[in-house]
Amino acid sequence: MKKVMKAAVAAGAAGALMLGGAGTFALWNATDDLDDAGTVTTGHLTMTTVPASGAWEDISVPATPVAFDAISETIVPGDTVKFTQNVTISAEGKNLSGELVIGNTAAAIPADLAGHVTVAVAATTSGPNISVVGNTITFSKPGTYTVPVTITVAFAKGNLTDAKTPAVTMDEAIDLPALSLTLNQTRA
Repeated sequence: MKKVMKAAVAAGAAGALMLGGAGTFALWNATDDLDDAGTVTTGHLTMTTVPASGAWEDISVPATPVAFDAISETIVPGDTVKFTQNVTISAEGKNLSGELVIGNTAAAIPADLAGHVTVAVAATTSGPNISVVGNTITFSKPGTYTVPVTITVAFAKGNLTDAKTPAVTMDEAIDLPALSLTLNQTRA
């Protein structure tokens, strides 16, 4: 009798495992797709400049600016030159707002030119949903925005303490690629 009882208990345990522990046994089921849901797609936030589309000019005499070639010409104390290029911002996405921050001007000026050369970066723009405060352009709605960005390099005659410009300021390179434009998404 003991053997029969052990066999019955083992058979019952095996049956319980098959029904509940080792898997499920469903009699009916159904599957369908959510065809009406469609897809959700992400937008984008990019900025572009067209290579070789910017222009330099010598504005040392503001009333009569002339073309300036930054590759073959150099500046001397008293000169001011300006580079202008358009930056296109493409902002696509519901609730997308953002800012273009222009900065890092100090990184462009070598130590020997500090106090003698200033580099200023500015942007101008107008239109709905976009504004400029200092070196920051903000936009409040998705869209495509064209922002003229201007870099002005001014080489002072002397400095505040001495009217002479020291010799260490000669043959120095102002590293304009060190300037940065940073485009950020903002959220309220």
